Amino acid sequence: MFERPIYWAVIWAAALMLLCAAAFVKHMRITDRREITAVWVWLLPLTYILSLIPAVSHYMAIDMILIMCANAAFFSIGVFLLQHRAAGRVMRAALLWTTYFVVIYGFINWFGQRLFAGSLVGWFTHIVSNGVYADAVMTDSNGLRLASVFQYANTYAAFLMAMLFAVLFTAIRSVKVYDRLIHGFMLVPIVLSIALTLSRGGLVMLPIVFVLVLLLLKPARQIVWTINLLLSVGLALIVLNPITQLGLSLNQVYNGADAFKGWGLLIGASAVNAALVWLVGRYVQPWLDTKFAGWSARKTASLWLPLGGVLVIAVLAFLLIGTGLRNALPENMRGRVENINFQQHSVLERITFYKDSLKLVADYPVLGGGGGAWAALYEKYQNNPYISNQTHNYFLQYLDETGIVGLLILLSFLVYVFYQYIRSYYRTENEEKRHAHFFYFLIAFSILMHSLLDFNMSYVYISLLVFFTLGGMAAGIQAKPLFGKKKKTEKVEGESSGTGFPTLYAVVGSVVAIVLVVVSSRYLASIKAGEEASALLQGTGQINYEQVREPLDRALDARPTYPSTVSQLSSLLQGVYNSTQDVNYLDEAESRLKAALAKERSSKELINQLASVYALKNDAKSSFMLYADNLDQFAWDMQWYNQVILQASNLAYQAFGQGDFDTQKLYAEQGAAAYAKMQAGVEHLKTLPEGQLQGREFAITPQLTLNAGKSNYLAGKPEEAATLLKSMLTDDYANPDNLEAARWYLIALKKSGQTDQAVYDKVIQADSSAKEQIDTLSSIEF
Repeated sequence: MFERPIYWAVIWAAALMLLCAAAFVKHMRITDRREITAVWVWLLPLTYILSLIPAVSHYMAIDMILIMCANAAFFSIGVFLLQHRAAGRVMRAALLWTTYFVVIYGFINWFGQRLFAGSLVGWFTHIVSNGVYADAVMTDSNGLRLASVFQYANTYAAFLMAMLFAVLFTAIRSVKVYDRLIHGFMLVPIVLSIALTLSRGGLVMLPIVFVLVLLLLKPARQIVWTINLLLSVGLALIVLNPITQLGLSLNQVYNGADAFKGWGLLIGASAVNAALVWLVGRYVQPWLDTKFAGWSARKTASLWLPLGGVLVIAVLAFLLIGTGLRNALPENMRGRVENINFQQHSVLERITFYKDSLKLVADYPVLGGGGGAWAALYEKYQNNPYISNQTHNYFLQYLDETGIVGLLILLSFLVYVFYQYIRSYYRTENEEKRHAHFFYFLIAFSILMHSLLDFNMSYVYISLLVFFTLGGMAAGIQAKPLFGKKKKTEKVEGESSGTGFPTLYAVVGSVVAIVLVVVSSRYLASIKAGEEASALLQGTGQINYEQVREPLDRALDARPTYPSTVSQLSSLLQGVYNSTQDVNYLDEAESRLKAALAKERSSKELINQLASVYALKNDAKSSFMLYADNLDQFAWDMQWYNQVILQASNLAYQAFGQGDFDTQKLYAEQGAAAYAKMQAGVEHLKTLPEGQLQGREFAITPQLTLNAGKSNYLAGKPEEAATLLKSMLTDDYANPDNLEAARWYLIALKKSGQTDQAVYDKVIQADSSAKEQIDTLSSIEF
């Protein structure tokens, strides 16, 4: 459901890059320290192209190449566009007003006006269902959490944290009264929104990032930032509890009067804050600039307030977590604050993700497993049966996907951009020029810091925003030659450098942009064709095979191994086989699935489809081997174990009946081994730390035990079989599973020279024919 907007984003990124190449080709100086980054950034998609070689999922790897190309395009646009002051003003305003819309949109949903919120955006997104934008207020074990357009509260918190610092910075720099009032007004809604996300990661990272950012400001600005933030937080805390309670009730039952009250509290607190921020800027800020002018000239002047801030934050954290002050917070937030420690489940789960991701790296160290490697392979490496398509750490996920080579290139790129920007920042004496690109630094730095704890960069909007703002930082690097000193004859800004590099860069960039447009357009056509086929299959009228096959073939022309489409075609072919009994349909389904599995070898959907084809062909051996060979890939999937153990038991019994004892033992031992592995997994789950959640259900069922008992018996281990089967027996001999387990239990006992008269009597009473079966099966030597 996300691919369509992603491909459109890639197309727009490519179109903008074409415009950028045409507009700035005469002004490019690719050999300086600033613009060389626009070449360097393209090594990032190149690492994803290289990771196609070992890629475990071809379609996800291609998607990541397209996304990284879009990121590189936005970075390049940022480098060249944001060198121009007017363009910088426009882009800063666009980012701020976009943020304000997202924040207000979140409160529209929080105050229960979900149908109105849905009508605002429903005309351009299918995420709106039944008139409501899905998960704008999400629900999890913590209750209701504000997520706005992101549908995930933690990423919304990361976005808000970044934009909070950007708004604080803009409010201080604003000269016009109405600008300062607007930005001051929006600080309270942003702070409230962060609180309503209930994001512990946001609460932990916000003060850390704030202190680090203060290190780059002069003492007077540090104090003004701190005053404005404390004012905003203070006013937000005053109205937090009633706004929280109103939102919780309005999302259950809407009441217009309560919604009006909520808006009144929000607007009132925001208006007061706007006035206070304006007063600070009008009277306090000029006085502080004068008062600290001399101190600001000292080299260590910027250290003192951040160091004091660390102490203040530590004291506040202690008061909120360790004292009764936390009782002033709303109940849902109080629970989140109280659970900020290293023993609560989200921390333990993240540590587990990180450890498991390093297991993947051990198998794919150099080039990684390709784009989407973690999503495709995490079930193979997971410590317990959690569900998480994301590692919750941008850099570890990048390592999984592109290997050590890719991560080193990414880190060297980021270190270079940040180092050169901060170096230029400190060396620029003019205050206006120094802060011209600081806005972009705040956004990129904040989101990347938060991405150490979450998967924000998996949102294409967030990754485009980060790379664009990184480009804005690169635009602020002093324009000096990469090697050597600047010559006096060098041309002034705005003129061509006189080399062929800019033209070459523009030409290559244009070719890349055209390729991105063509590929993304083909994939969009494939998605549309797949949707046409789905609509026909889900329709109420008579389904015509040729009608459905035609759009599926169009979809597969663009992406012949795309799992969903191949699975859809396989289901169609199996359905036609059931009607016609023409095995050619099954043969085509089998060949299509095998070709797709060669590119998507970890696709559970495709493996299950292929097993279904084998079942229709009465090829039980191939079906069993398919499940058995992939057991390690899905080591915490109960259904997978059920298939392996059930089919092993059936095949072993079939070979037993044919007198093929070698084959019987081969299958029986595999079934018994699978059961032993599952038992080990169940025992391992008992060792998880107390605060860590297990994840999906993983438990041994009576049916699994029955089939494992049969497998142990047929593997020549009657004592183990008897022990297993006895453990599942009940007194309900009317239950066919219990009766069968008891019958095999008695067979295993007799084979080992033992008996259980009480159970034997009950079995014979329930099924008089059981005596002959027990005697016959136990007497066969193998």
